[in-house]
Amino acid sequence: MKMSIKCILLLNFVLLVSSCTKEVDLEYLRPDSKLVLNSVASPGEQLKASLSRTWFYTDENPNVVIKDARVDLYVNDRLVETMSWDVEETEYYSVGNYVSSYYPVSGDKIRIEASKDGFKDVAAEEIIPDRPPLISFAAEKIKSHDPYASRDIKNRFKVTFKDDPDAVNCYMINFQVARPVPEYDDEDWTKPPVYSGEYRWDRAYIDYASEPLFGNKISILDKVMGNDWLSGYNGRPFSDEQINGKEYTMTLEESSYGYYYGDSSDLPDSARVYLYAISEPYYRYLSALISLYDGSLNNDLADVGLAEPVRAFNNIKGGVGILGAVCVDSLTVAIQKLN
Repeated sequence: MKMSIKCILLLNFVLLVSSCTKEVDLEYLRPDSKLVLNSVASPGEQLKASLSRTWFYTDENPNVVIKDARVDLYVNDRLVETMSWDVEETEYYSVGNYVSSYYPVSGDKIRIEASKDGFKDVAAEEIIPDRPPLISFAAEKIKSHDPYASRDIKNRFKVTFKDDPDAVNCYMINFQVARPVPEYDDEDWTKPPVYSGEYRWDRAYIDYASEPLFGNKISILDKVMGNDWLSGYNGRPFSDEQINGKEYTMTLEESSYGYYYGDSSDLPDSARVYLYAISEPYYRYLSALISLYDGSLNNDLADVGLAEPVRAFNNIKGGVGILGAVCVDSLTVAIQKLN
């Protein structure tokens, strides 16, 4: 039903605009290129930043990385150093091609200024948050009651933390699970896997829609159209708007769909939660990005030009990009076996 309505909307839109055409001079519309600065500061991790430039739609495979700019780092209003270009050839396009000797500390105010001939100077400033008040974490195996799921057992997580009532706080939460590594028979793949005791940490595929802190992101129309789930494979941001100053326990379950690990329910394994305190601009930036992956009606309409597209948040003065600040705490527990 969802796809059919989307197709109908697209067809109506095509019929609406097909009767009139206009040649547009795209080069006439080309804007001035701007510097793009991206950096995320976290205590205990060397501060790095990437610097590139914006490019126009008609450009073909442009090299946008800028390696001969001046990038200055200020900490608590004092110039610490000019960050240096230092990146492996295989990591040329990776985040963090300008590096410093500075390791962020909670409470520090950092400022990055970048300049390059032919571009407008850019700058951004942020304060490193304190560690989030993570109190406890529990994980247990439960039965999956979905007859169409790829596995009949999944994990349930409960995370308790305490919000600071004296400030506007933003967070991001993420989970990983230590999965037993299956070894299959090379000659007969129909045999059940054998587990040697080796584990690897994998992302946990969480459906965030059931948790009230996230569920209000789904509109009534989305539910009617079948868009009743929320993604977040690399974590999902949230604010303290609903829980300001409270101690709160968040309950989330793994999706019943995903990788199948065979009958490993009796094997011991572990789960880990990461709770990040994140700066408000970084929260707004991440919220915009993750909304692009949510199967919302607005996104479907935006795909055919009938709704306003999601716009990524930007806190770089004079350019575009994001300077974010995070501080993380984590807990690891054994997953309780199914009773």
